[in-house]
Amino acid sequence: MANWAELPHELLVLIAKHVKVIEDFIDFRAVCTSWRPAATKENFDVFSFKVPLLMLADKDDDYREFYSLSKGKVSHILYLPEAIRRECFPYEEWLFTMSYYEEFNLLHPFSRTQIQLLLQKALLALQGFVEVPKEEIYHIIDRAVLSVNPSRTSDYVLVVSYWPSISQPIVESHLFWLDDNPNLFRQKKYSINFYLVEVDDKLLLVNRFALPRRERNEPPREEGDGPKTFKFEVHELDVINGKMKKINTLGDLAIFLSVNGASFVESSKFTRVKPDHIYFTDDWREENAVLEDGGGRDMCAYNLEDGYVESFYPE
Repeated sequence: MANWAELPHELLVLIAKHVKVIEDFIDFRAVCTSWRPAATKENFDVFSFKVPLLMLADKDDDYREFYSLSKGKVSHILYLPEAIRRECFPYEEWLFTMSYYEEFNLLHPFSRTQIQLLLQKALLALQGFVEVPKEEIYHIIDRAVLSVNPSRTSDYVLVVSYWPSISQPIVESHLFWLDDNPNLFRQKKYSINFYLVEVDDKLLLVNRFALPRRERNEPPREEGDGPKTFKFEVHELDVINGKMKKINTLGDLAIFLSVNGASFVESSKFTRVKPDHIYFTDDWREENAVLEDGGGRDMCAYNLEDGYVESFYPE
């Protein structure tokens, strides 16, 4: 039997460059110490299209679980005390972590590299404070985007969407539903979120519609229940002419939506990823804030062709 630890370094580098999934790359690095020098960030294309990992909820300990859609299981349990009791906003393989009363950081969950960001004083100064008033929250960030990946260069810019107060109004519109009787309409309120997705040379606007439980005629659940997504609409934007057209199919593409942005992959290149589907996590932050358990259950996959919503995470 061949001694895998003695494979030539040049061959290991060639293999490493063909690994496209971050969790597989980490497993490759962990095989043995002789493989580790080949598994460097220079040999992994961080800009290649990848299926995002689902970072599961904080269990109030020092570990975080990551669910792999491609593998259909929790692929990694990482020791990550830097993320405990923090909101985490993903950007490629980095996380922007936020604590209301402490500091803001950029965190690489696999290497545990952490970059401290001196944001708190600047945000407080905008409100006229030197420090956070006791038992008050005077700032909230709901988006954080990097101009480039910090794994590639230290010359990057962080852009944040900042609100001066945590109390935000719930965005509601009105929707008319057609009942069994074609002459009878009943009005319901719904919540809506908007996403921009850059697909090759096209810019897509994705509209997400959800009904709160009180509008769904469902019995209350003991653990609480936030909005539930029932529909998506996709439009291609023509920003030069100020027009847009509705898109009824994504073809082979699958779109992933999260609290901090959107991405896409070609489904045929990955197992378990369905074409013409929109995978989404729960980002009804304002609506869930009033729930005792914080909500977070509106997480499924939407079939753009037939409008069917199905779970992609077993728990």
